[in-house]
Amino acid sequence: MGEPSRRDAILDVASRLFAEKGYNNTTTAEIAQEAGVAEGTLYHHFGSKDGIFLTIFDEMVEEYMVGAERLAGEGTNGAGALSSLIRFHFEYLEQNKNRFLVILRDFPNHLATENDGRSAESRNRFRRMTDILSLVLTQGVNDGTLHPSFPIRDTAALLRGILYGTTRHSMLGIIDTPLSRLSRVVEGYCLKALSPPPGGKGTRRKRGTK
Repeated sequence: MGEPSRRDAILDVASRLFAEKGYNNTTTAEIAQEAGVAEGTLYHHFGSKDGIFLTIFDEMVEEYMVGAERLAGEGTNGAGALSSLIRFHFEYLEQNKNRFLVILRDFPNHLATENDGRSAESRNRFRRMTDILSLVLTQGVNDGTLHPSFPIRDTAALLRGILYGTTRHSMLGIIDTPLSRLSRVVEGYCLKALSPPPGGKGTRRKRGTK
């Protein structure tokens, strides 16, 4: 097994075990055994169990953001781009349930509170998603397919909260709605809430983005 394959095997096994047993109840020895590698190989690639967790988190968030940015740039109009982003959000998390559940449920408190710049990095990632949604909203305002009633930046932050909040509640079982159905509900709700008023479709109107 080559080095990239060993690394990927460790991450795949760790994601599954963290999801099944919880982060605190999973040992590096178990991960190494199920991945078919020596425990020293695990430490060579990641340094620690925390290192594995942070790699899962970093790679998932970056992959998600790259996909969202690509869709935002490909939309033929704002409403279409927003639909694509909402569908992508739920489809991506459906395909990565184990990794997302681990991040959602088990993010170690000491990693969230350590003063190593990660808190600022996490805030930047949230801002990055708000930037993407702001871009789509601006496009929709300019092409007349979207009509937010509040400033674009505020509306983008609200949309981000709706996406993350509904996903969190579904994954943790707080609401009994599967992600596939939730995707359709959120998409329909957001498009209706942001649709131009009757007779106003196609009107291009500038709004502040700050």
